[in-house]
Amino acid sequence: MNILSVYPYTHLSSSALVIDGKVVAAAAEERFNREKMSTKFPVLSAQWCLESQGISWKDIDIIAVPWNPQRNINHASKRWVAEMAWRGEMLTHIPVQIMRAINEPVSSHMEVSFGKTRIVYLNHHECHAANAFFLSPFDKADILTIDGHGEDESCFFGNGKDTSINQTGNVLYPHSLGLFYGTFTDFLGFTPEVDEWKVMALSAFAGKKNEYYSKIRSLIHFTDEGFELDLSYFDFYTFDRRPHFFNPKITSILGQPRQRGADFEDRHYAIAGAMQRVFSEAVIHLLTILKRRNRGKRVVLAGGAAMNSLFNGTIDSLDIYSDSFIPPSPDDSGVSVGAALLAYYRFGKEPARVKVALKENSWGPSYTEEQIENILIKFKLPYCRPDSLVKQIASVISKGALVGWFQGGMEFGHRALGNRSILADPRDVATKDCVNNAVKYRESFRPFAPAVLAERAEEIFEIRAGRRVYFMERVFPIRKNWHSRLGAVCHVDFTGRLQTVEPDANKLLYDLIKEFDKITGVPALLNTSFNLNGEPIVCSPEHAIRTFYSCGLDILVLGPFVIKKR
Repeated sequence: MNILSVYPYTHLSSSALVIDGKVVAAAAEERFNREKMSTKFPVLSAQWCLESQGISWKDIDIIAVPWNPQRNINHASKRWVAEMAWRGEMLTHIPVQIMRAINEPVSSHMEVSFGKTRIVYLNHHECHAANAFFLSPFDKADILTIDGHGEDESCFFGNGKDTSINQTGNVLYPHSLGLFYGTFTDFLGFTPEVDEWKVMALSAFAGKKNEYYSKIRSLIHFTDEGFELDLSYFDFYTFDRRPHFFNPKITSILGQPRQRGADFEDRHYAIAGAMQRVFSEAVIHLLTILKRRNRGKRVVLAGGAAMNSLFNGTIDSLDIYSDSFIPPSPDDSGVSVGAALLAYYRFGKEPARVKVALKENSWGPSYTEEQIENILIKFKLPYCRPDSLVKQIASVISKGALVGWFQGGMEFGHRALGNRSILADPRDVATKDCVNNAVKYRESFRPFAPAVLAERAEEIFEIRAGRRVYFMERVFPIRKNWHSRLGAVCHVDFTGRLQTVEPDANKLLYDLIKEFDKITGVPALLNTSFNLNGEPIVCSPEHAIRTFYSCGLDILVLGPFVIKKR
């Protein structure tokens, strides 16, 4: 069964292809049209997904969309659908009027078909849930999803068993933990629903004693069903009529908002830290509700809020669930994967659960050695193919070189995990500024992540025995004796956003870190995404070459080939 999912128009467009229950291709549209955070219809990524498997649109059994418009239009204001501007609008007008006439509860999905083409619209948060549960190693698990909002929900409580997902509760918009976070992202001078991880990084600079905690905590009320915001302080639900997510009542308790580009004050750090603490308490409260209702032993999390790696790192220490799983792209960039998987298990003919032990997500384009070499010849670039690529690159990194590293299939999601990466020496704190000044051009307070040999992770980080973090999805404290030895990836609060690397997940990166360890005694590398600030991560060798010659990288590795600047 071939299922293609497309998710356009919201946050980050993407496509995913699932064949017989297995994710075989997935990519964001931005990687192809080169528009950062593109929300355009993902025709380029969808076409690539099909071509990568040698099939066409006519070979698709279902096209899945991770949004169910029935939940929006069933009770839409009559003024929006009273008249038609053109006859093509009959596609929506007739279903709207029939839904009103029948006046039944909203269904779990809706469909449109023409010829042999079948388009299925699925509930947004169910697709988040499917992205987490069906990619997890668990046969049974409780499910919590949290984001800004779907059609009308901002939070989903449920559980998964084998091939089914069951919802047991929700929190309805406009009460939204995701947009609560976005409000403070806006207040601190960043772009809401885009820059939340900047606020997360900023929160580490806050002191433990914080006068803003009680003020921010008073804006959210925990209930037996979830939570409620004091909406009198927020404007995010006013349908873009106001310039900000917050209103003047926020400034009455927190002071004036930071203007974009302005210097940071101690007050800004404190506000970020207090808000992160309140956010964490809210998620713990939701997990407690979920546990009480469903009584599962394991939990999976998804939605944009599950990108909060600082909170994610605390889950193991909570006395709620024995184990947890967070997919590599829990936010809307990965909801296309969830939609395709949900459609497979819901509409397939008695499908069995496809077992997953997910350690890598290189579902994007890859290139053969011949293709790469032909591109190098075409551009008349000097290159070499060393006898021992790993030894040569480990050596130059240990001497301070900044390396663009392009290997295998492109990762799906926001994070580069060793296939579209910039790699550097993690030991010297000055490396952080070097990478920022030469390549990333981003805020100095944002930390870089360490990629670490999996078997050495417990030696370096305060983590539970056997914990693996394949997708940089969790932040953990770095042990004291490693603070100075990992200066470039140790944040101001002595934490690091960990990536554990195993040979069966990414052998080349594993071997490179192993060789670097032989040279330096440090089993880690600084790993950040291969892109300039404001641009998408590189997808093709051409993108990598252009980025290489547009910044201060010293060496570019394309597959087995090495290019140096003269």
